[in-house]
Amino acid sequence: MKRRSARRAHGGAAVLMALFVAALATLIITGLFHRQFVLLRTIENQQLTSQSRLLLRGALDWGRAILREDANRSQYDALSEPWAQPLAETRLDQLGETASLAALATIAGSMEDAQGRFNLRNVVENGQVVERELQALRRLVTLLQLPEQTADLIALRMQQALPPALVSDQSGSFSAADLRERDKPRPLPLMLPQDIAGIAGIDPAAVQRLAPYIVVLDERTPLNANTAAPEVIAARVPELTLAEARTLVAERDRLSYFNNTGEVRTRLGNKGALVTDSEISTASRFFFIRGEVKLDRAVTRMEALVKRAIPGQGQQAVAVLWTREI
Repeated sequence: MKRRSARRAHGGAAVLMALFVAALATLIITGLFHRQFVLLRTIENQQLTSQSRLLLRGALDWGRAILREDANRSQYDALSEPWAQPLAETRLDQLGETASLAALATIAGSMEDAQGRFNLRNVVENGQVVERELQALRRLVTLLQLPEQTADLIALRMQQALPPALVSDQSGSFSAADLRERDKPRPLPLMLPQDIAGIAGIDPAAVQRLAPYIVVLDERTPLNANTAAPEVIAARVPELTLAEARTLVAERDRLSYFNNTGEVRTRLGNKGALVTDSEISTASRFFFIRGEVKLDRAVTRMEALVKRAIPGQGQQAVAVLWTREI
């Protein structure tokens, strides 16, 4: 009886050991398969993202082509033109694409006139704050119910980041003082509207409120009265109230857009004489192009700032100043 009990005990232990080994092997194999699955899924996601980025580059080229054609069609830029009409989410095969991905991918996009915003680059010229532009920026932040100090802090940061231009003497050389001033350490220039969040003293809530109304371009530009919001127009034109600017924009969108600055001044009445052609216009050269591509599980969004060549200077090239994923 003792031997039979011992054999049963040994047999039970062997069964338990076999079950343990089987369970352990199952766990190991399951882990290996899981790692393999994760690796394959990661590779697939990277491939989908890369393909989406290529499709977005095509969308960027499409937007640039529209802007080139628009430059040859009209002398002004307004929200009634083809470039301003958003592209709703559309499958690529419906746009004429015949590639295998066309039936799987959708694209959506839009364009915005960057000169419909207040250009912070206007605030500084040759290393000095332009008082008239600073006053306009102060009016904008006040209209948005933000502290006036916000405008002063932005102007100071712009001045610190932009070195003054070097002026040579009759011999073509520069003074040592000018060279030291230009070469001294400076903070990074602002590039995106959201970059003002890095300026000490500016409330994060003020950044969210102000960002949609400002832009940082690579040169001083006038405001396009055909695309600007009422708040920006009221800030741009001295003594113009927000209510008057809203009436102007409502009439603009309902009746007709401005063909030239003379029509803008006529619509402004007596206050039209308070703004110059260097401060307001009806045409633009800088635009935002935004796109979104959905390809299977991947969703990729892009924003780019482009610059159109000056009319009359050969082919209307549209240069890409920067792109980023959003």
